[in-house]
Amino acid sequence: MSASSSGLFSRLVWLLIGTICLVLLVGMFALRVTTNGAAVNYSGRVLAMQVAAADALIAEGRSDGDLAAIGVDHRATPPPANDARLPLIHRVLAELQARLPGRRVMASGRREPVLWVSAAAPATGWLGIPFFDLRMPLVRSTVLTVGLSTLLVLLIAAAYARSLTHPLKRLADAASAVVAGAPPPELPTGAVRELVELNAALAMAAADVRRNARERDVMLAAISHDLRTPLARLRLGLELSSTSFDASVREGMVADIEALDALSAQFIAFVRDGGEEASDTVDVTCLLRDLVALNDAAGGRWQIDAPSPASIQGKPLALRRALDNLMRNAMHHGEPPFQATLRDVHGELRCSIADAGPGVPETLISRLGEPFMRGNEARSDAVGNGLGLASTRRIAAQHGGRLVLRNLPLGGFEATLVLPLRPAH
Repeated sequence: MSASSSGLFSRLVWLLIGTICLVLLVGMFALRVTTNGAAVNYSGRVLAMQVAAADALIAEGRSDGDLAAIGVDHRATPPPANDARLPLIHRVLAELQARLPGRRVMASGRREPVLWVSAAAPATGWLGIPFFDLRMPLVRSTVLTVGLSTLLVLLIAAAYARSLTHPLKRLADAASAVVAGAPPPELPTGAVRELVELNAALAMAAADVRRNARERDVMLAAISHDLRTPLARLRLGLELSSTSFDASVREGMVADIEALDALSAQFIAFVRDGGEEASDTVDVTCLLRDLVALNDAAGGRWQIDAPSPASIQGKPLALRRALDNLMRNAMHHGEPPFQATLRDVHGELRCSIADAGPGVPETLISRLGEPFMRGNEARSDAVGNGLGLASTRRIAAQHGGRLVLRNLPLGGFEATLVLPLRPAH
């Protein structure tokens, strides 16, 4: 575990602290923008122009209605002055006083402040100009600044939160493979301490699964291999003592010995799943045609529909064993005619083996491919033990593919070995 890894809680706390600080900085920046010299100068200049226009109208003897038309309220006495809360108003009053020397300037109202300027002599009274209209451009700029800054804060927070959740998403995506014994994915640099610890625990658990599976396979292979020697001696003893047994008894014993020998062979084939075999270019069409010819010679009635050629990168002996398992499974448990079909579908090579038998109960299809699981548990005469489909499924997974099993709509059963045309990187 990296020494620099920090906890999830501490990172969330720092995220909140950073967000709050950034919001405060943005607010201070917006406030400074609205009260800077340029804004104050602009407000003072506009107010001075309105006062000059009002002075000109008063000098011409215009009525108060004409003054109201330009946004100026002419009164004999202004409302009581008060201390404005906004620093901006104080600075604008100072700017306006500097532009109108010799005239009195004050403000009234808090929620909607009005700036009052004494009328130029010989006129009397006060000229009131609402400061609200002058604030609107500043308010709009402030709102825009705060809005854009808030969006920036949200984007930064989202990116930071994603850096916390992305490693967890990678672990979740790899969970099914880890349960099967695959090592967990590498976490990005700087992942939180809890996820680093979880990743290490998953790696240890996956290693245990692989070790237990290998020990089981070695045990199965050893038992199966050791069984074949006494079975061979029993077979030889039967051959040498053929006159000591009734013919029917002898044939039954030979059949039992062959069944045990076949079971031992299936155990060994299950263990030797091709994991140590080197990859090479495999012409699946040629491989399928060879197996069809071989099984036809054994008495099957096969039809084949395959393009030529259809090559992939794979393990030749393992793929041959996988397809042979599917074909023998069809002949043992199905009925002719048997169909072998090879198709290129959306970048995948699909090799389907179908028969016209009764199929498999729908409740069992999802479990087919598990070791020692057969499609018809009631068939006591069946030599198979479910390892053929289990071995085929393992070989498919080694090649980045899968095994699809289904009952055909018009009757029969179909097993499809799906293989990618390009190896996964």
